[in-house]
Amino acid sequence: MDELTGLSGASTEARLRSVGAGIGLTVAGFVTALVVLLLGVQVLAAVGIPVQERPVLAIGLAIVLQGLGFGIAVAVYMALTRDFDLLRYRLPTLRDLGWAVGGLIALFVGYAAIAAVVSQLGLDTAQNSIVEQGRQNPELVLYLIPLAILVVGPSEELLFRGAIQGVLRRAYAPVPAIVIASALFGVAHVFALSGSGTGVIVYIAVTFVLGCILGYVYERTSNLVVPALIHGVYNAILFSMLYVQVSGGV
Repeated sequence: MDELTGLSGASTEARLRSVGAGIGLTVAGFVTALVVLLLGVQVLAAVGIPVQERPVLAIGLAIVLQGLGFGIAVAVYMALTRDFDLLRYRLPTLRDLGWAVGGLIALFVGYAAIAAVVSQLGLDTAQNSIVEQGRQNPELVLYLIPLAILVVGPSEELLFRGAIQGVLRRAYAPVPAIVIASALFGVAHVFALSGSGTGVIVYIAVTFVLGCILGYVYERTSNLVVPALIHGVYNAILFSMLYVQVSGGV
């Protein structure tokens, strides 16, 4: 039997608890990130650095502190539940790097396929608000490129693949665990979007599919470093393409 589709022996109650834990971790991650961000802004203001007057600093700080908030939320969950074996990670092997390359290609192929379908249907897609700000300020995009690899990819994969998919994997077979975690991953992006209606639904659908690819890679490699690397490099490439588009090149 394929290890991805094998059935879990968990009870219905255990499965419902795992979904509740996944939702709770999603909420806790963003609430903790917000609290950390507010504290960070207050500390900087106290030492004479008005973040609100520096858009690039404000966005960079928000990304870094959101990543920190995600990490704190996961650490607190693991400490409270004493589930210290939740995360699976190690130094990447050559096989892992092969999966990283394949996963990165799969993300772009998946994105291109969805974009083609969306175009044929004549649907609009909502935009990430950070991308919109990057279009207006190319300097910001240059900071987003390294932050994507160093913060965004690792922190989002820590929360959604490492913690949430990990919790769901205890009660479900891998496929439903990947699907549920990816659904939460997609919905969580709503708060970062500019747009409404069908465009938001399309964006969530795109993010869901990309999340499924990352979840599959995590399941196949049992190494959180791999989807974190794929996710970060994928975003960095998109930001690099955006920079070239809005600035005309380096």
